Amino acid sequence: MLGKLLKNEFIATGRIMGVVYGVIGILLAYILGSYAINRDEATTAQALGITVLILIASCNIFFTAIIMIMNFQKSLYSDQGYLSFTLPVKGSTLLHSKVITSVVWFVVSVLVLVGSSVIVFLTFKEDILGEETYSMVETFAPMLLQGKSIATIITTVLIMIISYFIKMTMITVELYFAISLANTRLFQKHYLIWTIVFILVITFITGQLSTLFASNVDFGFEVLDKGFSLVTSAEDRTTGSGFVDLTSVIISLIFGAGFYFGTFYVMNKKVNIS
Repeated sequence: MLGKLLKNEFIATGRIMGVVYGVIGILLAYILGSYAINRDEATTAQALGITVLILIASCNIFFTAIIMIMNFQKSLYSDQGYLSFTLPVKGSTLLHSKVITSVVWFVVSVLVLVGSSVIVFLTFKEDILGEETYSMVETFAPMLLQGKSIATIITTVLIMIISYFIKMTMITVELYFAISLANTRLFQKHYLIWTIVFILVITFITGQLSTLFASNVDFGFEVLDKGFSLVTSAEDRTTGSGFVDLTSVIISLIFGAGFYFGTFYVMNKKVNIS
């Protein structure tokens, strides 16, 4: 049943998201096509296209959050919520479908932003940096990876990707928890205002607590030439080495679990479907 719910979720949200990615694809095709025609110099139209492309790709992350919030509210807490909660599925399955869909779209939005930025940069690198700066980058960039094994680099990148995925999941369930709270009987009349208030309050509290723990707890690992070294205190860190922080990942896991179970409880016990 989860598969059917996910299919419906991606169809419902994909209509709007598809338009956004279609626009991004057209802009990118125009920029690369115009570069192929005018290789010798960057034109004003290209510069304008690049600016609009990066602007849309950047704003798309926030646009994705808005679409996910609207879809969650509409499908669970509006008139449509009656149909959703009468489906022969558990409340946890409904929540899983929402979380998975949102996280996938968040990841896609970031990948599109990073991917389009990298493609534009690699295409116009000399125009963006200037010949002298680009020459310096070409000279010093290999030195940053010198001595690092391929396995170490790949493992570091994978851990960073997993860390980002966990944080995106935490942000998603945080948004859903705020929406669910805003739809309880006490706040439902002005649910939109309370959703914004709860999001701001929750974000502020989690941000402060995360900063507090991160500044007082050193836990992670250093990226060394041939492997990794576990770090459990500031004294263990080596000057100049790369450091991957695991404290923030653990905090995101804890907050994410708390928001998930909080959302599930509010959905099933406290929400008044309008």
